Amino acid sequence: MRAELVSSTDARLRLALVCLLLGVYLLIYIPKPDSADGDAVLAVAAGALREGSPNINAVAYADWLLPLPASRMGAFGVDGALYAKKGPTPSLALLPLVALADALPWLTTRATAMLLNPLVTAVTAALLYTLARRLGCTPRVAFALSLIYGLATFAVVYVKTLFGEPLAALLLLLAVIAAHDSRARGGRSLLVCGAACGLLVGVNTVYILIAGVVGVYALARPLQTSIAWLEKGKHFAAFAVPVLVALLMLALYNWARFGSPLDSGYHFAEGEGFTRPILTGLYGLFLSPFRGVFWYNPVLLLALPGWLMLRRRAPGLAWLALVLIAVQALAFAGWWSWHGGIVWGPRFLLPVTPLMVLFLAPLLDAAMSVANAKHALFLRAALVGFVALSLGVQALGALYSYFPYINGYLNALYWTGEFDSAVTALRDEVLYTPELSPIVGHLALAWAGWRFEPAWLARGVDAVHLAAALAVIVAGAIALVPQIHLRIRPYTRVAGLVTLISLNVVVARQGFNDDVQAVRALAEALQPPGTVVAATTLFESSLLDLEGRRVVTMNAPTADDDPWAQLLWGYAKRGSERLWLVSWFGAGDPLNWQARDLWQSAGFAFERPAPGHRVLLFDLSPIEAEQPGGWQFGAIVLSAYGVETGGGGARVTLAWAASEPLSQDFTWFVHLLDSSGAIVAQQDRAPQGGYKPTSAWRPGERVIDRLFFPLPPGTDVNGWQLRVGWLDPRDGSPLPVIEPDSTPSESDFILLPVND
Repeated sequence: MRAELVSSTDARLRLALVCLLLGVYLLIYIPKPDSADGDAVLAVAAGALREGSPNINAVAYADWLLPLPASRMGAFGVDGALYAKKGPTPSLALLPLVALADALPWLTTRATAMLLNPLVTAVTAALLYTLARRLGCTPRVAFALSLIYGLATFAVVYVKTLFGEPLAALLLLLAVIAAHDSRARGGRSLLVCGAACGLLVGVNTVYILIAGVVGVYALARPLQTSIAWLEKGKHFAAFAVPVLVALLMLALYNWARFGSPLDSGYHFAEGEGFTRPILTGLYGLFLSPFRGVFWYNPVLLLALPGWLMLRRRAPGLAWLALVLIAVQALAFAGWWSWHGGIVWGPRFLLPVTPLMVLFLAPLLDAAMSVANAKHALFLRAALVGFVALSLGVQALGALYSYFPYINGYLNALYWTGEFDSAVTALRDEVLYTPELSPIVGHLALAWAGWRFEPAWLARGVDAVHLAAALAVIVAGAIALVPQIHLRIRPYTRVAGLVTLISLNVVVARQGFNDDVQAVRALAEALQPPGTVVAATTLFESSLLDLEGRRVVTMNAPTADDDPWAQLLWGYAKRGSERLWLVSWFGAGDPLNWQARDLWQSAGFAFERPAPGHRVLLFDLSPIEAEQPGGWQFGAIVLSAYGVETGGGGARVTLAWAASEPLSQDFTWFVHLLDSSGAIVAQQDRAPQGGYKPTSAWRPGERVIDRLFFPLPPGTDVNGWQLRVGWLDPRDGSPLPVIEPDSTPSESDFILLPVND
């Protein structure tokens, strides 16, 4: 009965913990990724679901804008697509959220994906509670310890990102718990441990070092016992097989993308790699005011004496955690970007932060003990003080974007562009000077009344969002009231339902944002479906919200001989029958070489307006002009033509030539007529969309216009015709027509048959 009561209490407190933290995280939540890393991780998931290819073409524009080539997220694969260098595990975790966003009309992709790290971090806190209980902590101590991790460390700031480190923290903690259990139970726990380590390697291959350490700890006791060698082999296989499978899958993933199992897309030729002095990185990760873990998490200063106390209680686990922290720090201290980019605190130490918080368990135990009241009182005061200070630091990171200070101040005043500097591309004093710490910078932002970043405060108070977050917090708080006797299963159902509704409400509210509305308007214009090439940076990552589309983004303008742009352009035109070009250029703009290429090689269908842009639909399967012509429109000759129906529409190709130089820029019209003579569709424009005006034609030069008229499937085109003519745009008068036999026509147009 007592064991059952303890189990019920733990389940209730874990669920309460998840609800409380999720509710708070909804008050920090932002509706879109705030980094190139997050955009890339999400683009992989979206590409895999929507086009069966885990490419990041949808955010390729952002890669090109990054100032350092080594910092780019992608590399071109063997098929010409851009693929992320990031490990696939975070993108795999995002697949269910992206699928939900595609399936439910009130959800958008980016806003839904931004729930991943809130969920992951809340579950990590619940796992920390579990580990603390395994070590003999009381439920109250374990609960307090988990709240410290979830609210008073920089983990809380990372819930508003799509970085992979929160997921790495969850997987590492799960592996440690399973390794700890395996020393007593073996088999199943070893399998869980190996699976967690395998997925961890899928976040970043450097975690193979972490997996090795955890594996040695997990297998040490089972392999040293007197059990049979066959049984020892089973224990070893239970751990090793999931890790080996993960490595094999990574190798296949790399081979499919880059043609080599060892090529993951990192830009080692551009300086990426372990190129920094390790001591500089260690100082930066632990002690520097710029990124030092103790600056951003003052409460972790108490982890130092806490580890000594934990070593007496659980020496094996204490040493394992310490070694893992050391391996993690050493692995990333020499990385070219040891500081993690534009982030809050030492991003690469986040995966081991739950282990550092675990060191506080003995201190919390002593502080909550009544055996030594005076000693406990001192510990309580110290803990409360450090926790309060840490909460304040996290509030600065959670409430304000770190871009205004880092980009707007540090990069503006201290940028050197030197790749090998202590803090990449910044002056060295940024690393050592307390006054330049982002913590101080965010204090200045707060003092200046800078705008808040969380979604419910970004545009004034969103009462609906606030109410949804508070509902989740209340659902969790109910379980903490001792006077309320809860049955765990009904409580779980109710709390889960409240949380599910609140998450949907919060994400649905983001549909009112301007960028989401712009993409929805764009989606309405992009019908029928086809590959979307956005030659613009104005939509930014919001094109990830284009559901069911194959999207490629490019900067504009770019040079037509730019190899980066040409690779993307070539990939975009392959594997699709229709292509939408989203452009901010006007018709015939010479800088818009993508449009010029399409007008010359593809069949134009129609143009529609979109927010701040034009969208043009082209058919990528044009036909040849194989039918003889001979009609003349003034000095313009239709030398040949082609008409074909099927495959979703009518394709027309017209081959023109000039019999003499033309001084005017004439325009033509092509009307698709049904059997009764009514206009079904039409195009009225300059040759090749304005890229080949008639005044620039040389006598005898062949100029090709390709057209496409979309038609519903099964359309009967029997008896249909094309009406073709030319106009003088000065007064709209038609050019006279001369028949192929050189006789003047009675009409100012010609009729061409349309055949199936």
